[in-house]
Amino acid sequence: MKIGVLFGGRSYEHDISIITAVQAACCLQESAEVYPLYACKGRFYLITGKFEIKSFADKSVKKKEVCFEKSGIRLGRKSITLDCMLMCCHGGEGENGTFSALMEVYDIPYTSCGVLASAQTMDKRMTKLLCERFLIDTPAYVFGHRGEDVPQRAKSLSYPLIVKPARLGSSIGIDIAHNEEELIRAVGVAFSFDQDVLVEQVIENATELNCAAFYEKGNIIVGGVENPRSWHEFLTFEEKYQGGKYKTGGNKIVTGELAERVRALTEKIYKAFELFGIVRIDYLYCEKTDTLYLNEVNSQPGSLAYYLFEEVGIDFSDLLLRVTEEAKSRSSQNDIIIFNSGVLDNLSVFDRK
Repeated sequence: MKIGVLFGGRSYEHDISIITAVQAACCLQESAEVYPLYACKGRFYLITGKFEIKSFADKSVKKKEVCFEKSGIRLGRKSITLDCMLMCCHGGEGENGTFSALMEVYDIPYTSCGVLASAQTMDKRMTKLLCERFLIDTPAYVFGHRGEDVPQRAKSLSYPLIVKPARLGSSIGIDIAHNEEELIRAVGVAFSFDQDVLVEQVIENATELNCAAFYEKGNIIVGGVENPRSWHEFLTFEEKYQGGKYKTGGNKIVTGELAERVRALTEKIYKAFELFGIVRIDYLYCEKTDTLYLNEVNSQPGSLAYYLFEEVGIDFSDLLLRVTEEAKSRSSQNDIIIFNSGVLDNLSVFDRK
């Protein structure tokens, strides 16, 4: 099987996707022919040298520009047909539906959510609206566009508040406000990253919980539940990815009744939001009210959340093979037959003499 591994893209999480792609490619290399495809500054490159993190860090990576064509890529005069594209792009074009649309245009099976589901889950307000539609608990919020008086709208909420750009991930541009002065500053920062901003009620003393799922042969396969360790009021970008904390070993695996509630809600959200591929869903649990809130949906999570599936007996290699096979199956089911409708045969009146 020939599998493309798409990573990079215009995103604050660009470098994190390199790590995910290298991890995935290493797992696939014994069972498939792997083609690492690097998206950078509007161009796509096939990695022709050794595919390792070090070569990106010291800028020694060897690559050749390629273009997409039907069912694959073209390198110079050579066409390479791909059986599937493993999507490893975090945030930006990877999760907002852009790269999903690219795969649709070129008829390449791909392992992530479709265009609409990707766009909706990338947009925090759209996610909130979906929660309201499907009766899923989510923190109270207000929303505003650049130029609107968001702090005034936020007076309907109580401090502390958390301010977020509407379409960014990994805590980029996010801050906590404990008073109006801090709120005004946080809103200004958020607007420097996005034209739309969300202000949420902080769920104080909440426990962060993560769970992941993927779709296979008509079933939603749900992984384990973890509690990511944090030393602040929310998990920062630095805590997630810098100083060695990108590794998941410090996170606590959650079991018992609460874990089962999280897993059941994950399955409900996955189905209701019409998701596909490996998706990680992040929650906030308030013990005082015994309420489980949806915090965020990650349609292409870091490391593809493989560690959560290990808790249910699925190793990384098996996980990747299963999602690529499912992507191929979805693609064949979605084939559109183009037929001759005869409409154009009767439009000769528009022909020029």
